[in-house]
Amino acid sequence: MKKFLILIFFWSFLFAYEGEEKYWIVFKDKGIYENVSLAKGSIVYERLKGSISRRAFERRLKVVKDESKVFDYYDLPVYEEYVNRIKSLGIKINVISKWLNAVSAFLDSEKINTVKSLPFVASVSPVAKSVKTYAEVYDYGPSERQIRLSGVKKLHEMNIIGKDVIVGVMDTGFRLSHESLVNVDVLAEYDFIFNDSTTANSPQDSPNQDFHGTLVLSVLGGKKEGKIYGVAPGAKFVLAKTEDVRSETPAEEDNWVRAIEWMDSLGVDVVSSSLGYIDWYTYKDMDGNTAKITKAADIAFQKGIVVVNSAGNERNTAWKYIVAPADGKYVIAVGAVDSTGNIASFSSMGPTYDGRIKPDVCALGVSVFGASNGSSSSYVYASGTSLSCPIVSGIAALILSTHPELNSFEVRDAIRNTASRANNPDNDYGWGVVDGLSSALYHGPILSNFPEIKENVNGYEISVYAMSKSGIKEIFIMANNQKVPMYPVSENKFAGVLSSLPSQFSIFVVDNQNKSNFLTTYLDSKPPDKFYLSQNFPNPFNSQTIFLLDVPEPAQVEISIYNILGQKVRTLENRFFSQPVRGYRIAWDGKDEEGRNLPSGVYFCRLESQKFKTVRKVVLMR
Repeated sequence: MKKFLILIFFWSFLFAYEGEEKYWIVFKDKGIYENVSLAKGSIVYERLKGSISRRAFERRLKVVKDESKVFDYYDLPVYEEYVNRIKSLGIKINVISKWLNAVSAFLDSEKINTVKSLPFVASVSPVAKSVKTYAEVYDYGPSERQIRLSGVKKLHEMNIIGKDVIVGVMDTGFRLSHESLVNVDVLAEYDFIFNDSTTANSPQDSPNQDFHGTLVLSVLGGKKEGKIYGVAPGAKFVLAKTEDVRSETPAEEDNWVRAIEWMDSLGVDVVSSSLGYIDWYTYKDMDGNTAKITKAADIAFQKGIVVVNSAGNERNTAWKYIVAPADGKYVIAVGAVDSTGNIASFSSMGPTYDGRIKPDVCALGVSVFGASNGSSSSYVYASGTSLSCPIVSGIAALILSTHPELNSFEVRDAIRNTASRANNPDNDYGWGVVDGLSSALYHGPILSNFPEIKENVNGYEISVYAMSKSGIKEIFIMANNQKVPMYPVSENKFAGVLSSLPSQFSIFVVDNQNKSNFLTTYLDSKPPDKFYLSQNFPNPFNSQTIFLLDVPEPAQVEISIYNILGQKVRTLENRFFSQPVRGYRIAWDGKDEEGRNLPSGVYFCRLESQKFKTVRKVVLMR
């Protein structure tokens, strides 16, 4: 079988309240400096001017427009006697801030009371602790172009990075010792060629065996500051080594099929496959129903896995067309464009033999930057639909990380229907060049993959990024059965303050079209201690509503919808949970078992297990 290697952070919440913690000690005045002259030419003015650079002086002057106003009370030093008095109490000073007229110091409860009693102390308050572990700004290095042209840069800025999504990658092997891959979160790996759990090169392998897979994985999820960030750097990965570059036998297609079934068992959400098969097949077989690999790919898609595959590099060969399994009825086949958006000269074309449009979409596939297996720090520019494929796979992961309730078909709709030629698809570009941001917004408002949490004098500031095509109507925190509004603090960023930090809280957003989304954060990593079915949100609802389920132990659980007459109209879940789960999302689209829209009215969602039963009232409004 000729194959084508188609080339041309979990938070740590450690709030230790025992012993000494850092506090701000704010002073009432600046002592002997309180009433000094800051007039231009005064001794203090000249001393302060000499303490900063000329560039700093000019920067300040651009704001105040008057040299006599460049320095003010904030620039005066903290009174040294106040600092010495604090030190004399055996207190360790950490920072001295003239702007805040304060020091930060390590205090226990006894020292707090002592310091508060000092006549020159205005207040004592905790130093804010940030528990955010992901950077908002990435130094992409040479990979910036592929990130920008794929429309995902804004998503990264909003902390939408693929968190909690599992992506399966099938390829030739993976050199995880490369600097861009050492911090990739790999949940499992398996070599389907030599049947072991190592996907790096084995002694039997060709020296270049893992080149292709290493390159592809870096484009998808690599992380190296100043060099490369993949499209979904926050995703988790399952890796399968399925292709033996020494041979061209049908065994590799079998490896692919075996691997995708394995990935299905591990719960992957997206599969990225930069591989293709045509020898042993003819174009007539590219009908979505003949090649075994294509059948397996479509089955996986129907089981909820977003299968993304390279379209192939055959445009300039006698073959010309897409390759298996890109001919699948459901598989997202990815073609390649250059940086101007023009179709790459090598990118395989459609249609399938049975007349369906292919590829589905295109992404940058010319001169894409990625990791090389030459050394642990070597990189290369490469071209091919092998490189456009992981870009689209990464976008699928980003969509699912902010809309985890979506199924594989809904993810495909979001990717295709927001691409550049969605209104007029063809057999060169398919639905067009992908746009990560637009595809993420397709099904409604988006939220960060995680909130930022900072302790301050009022409690805990919770902030999150949110965006919608129609604008945000309302965004709020639900914690301890209390609704806390959030307010804009910068572009697309909202914040609210909780007086105390609960073990879990949710952030809800509603846009101007009444579409909604929410993010639930668990600060307690322990499994739930009881069954729980949340009230749905939104409620009332029109097109879709979401429930959250906690299961504390292995159990068979059925969740169904009943009408007001007590008749079951839809089963949402009926499955065995083999282990405890928390915050499992269950969506209902207001339809019955046959897919028909149900009328407006009151319905009831019932959870039933051997040990627990509960009901939630749901209002559907058409």
